[in-house]
Amino acid sequence: MKLYYYESKTGNFGDDINKWLWDELKPGFFDCNKDIRFSSIGTIINKGMPAAKKWIVFSSGIGYGYAPKGFGNESWDVICVRGPLSASILGLPDNKYITDGAALLSTLAEFKPLPEDERDGVIFIPHHNALDTGNWEEVCNRAGIEFVNPTLESKIVIQKIRHAKLVLADAMHAAIISDAMRVPWVPLITSGQINTFKWLDWTKTVNLPYMPIVLGSSSLKEFVRDKLLFLYGEKYFVPSLTEKAALNKFKIHRLMKSNFLWRYYFKAAKILFYKIPMILVSMLGARFVSRKDENFINLATEKLSEAIVSKAYLSQDSIFFDNQKKLEIALSNVVKKYTE
Repeated sequence: MKLYYYESKTGNFGDDINKWLWDELKPGFFDCNKDIRFSSIGTIINKGMPAAKKWIVFSSGIGYGYAPKGFGNESWDVICVRGPLSASILGLPDNKYITDGAALLSTLAEFKPLPEDERDGVIFIPHHNALDTGNWEEVCNRAGIEFVNPTLESKIVIQKIRHAKLVLADAMHAAIISDAMRVPWVPLITSGQINTFKWLDWTKTVNLPYMPIVLGSSSLKEFVRDKLLFLYGEKYFVPSLTEKAALNKFKIHRLMKSNFLWRYYFKAAKILFYKIPMILVSMLGARFVSRKDENFINLATEKLSEAIVSKAYLSQDSIFFDNQKKLEIALSNVVKKYTE
């Protein structure tokens, strides 16, 4: 069977794990047979999934639209989805979710969790979209925190997490992998693009609350971009942070984006409310923009410094390892079923 996952043009460590994880867990099982596809780690259950005679869903999530036509019929073998919100949207029972498949990372010898006395330092991993207009590397320099670029090769990022004392996580998979490495993490928000639905979908599987610290913007361009996200449907943050509100937001976005006119609106709106505003900010003059950026960097540095001493999270060993064991058993059953 052929693996299916999202491949970012610039690279994104959370998605890129799929390139090697499954082959290392089950060597020789996966191939290029497109008749049977394996939907793996990521928010990838949507209408864009290619046709196949058989689909196997293993720890994937939904988060941006409708499931493919016929989802759940005899051509779909839904082993498990990422969490309860994905299960709810897809009309699946509670026994059809476990947790994110990245929890299996620590079953590999290469990523065995380290004792606390062998870990050191604080790292910050932003969402990959925060790189577009943010100054987060400079913010980290001023706060005395190591900046980890989410577009780095995934094994490098995982080892950075594995060796850290604390992970400040804007990227959801920074938190998920930290939990797998048994490293405490703090959830952060750099912009309204951070998806509350996805975060709650995962945190509920490890019985933890989702209470992120809002960092704010680190540049004038990032500030303007953040304020206009809602105009082209990319504001996913839900201030109330409740499951009900996140589900409602998801359904509203799904309905809005399923309209046949949406793609035309989105194309125009992205130009009007992203590209043009970025050009206009650049036209304000280097000195003015630099002065504003300095203010944003200083405020973001204060917030990031506060995050270091704020409440950190780590799931209970019993909960994490129970989820991990369920994933291991489920994956072994898939291999057994499809090699007979």
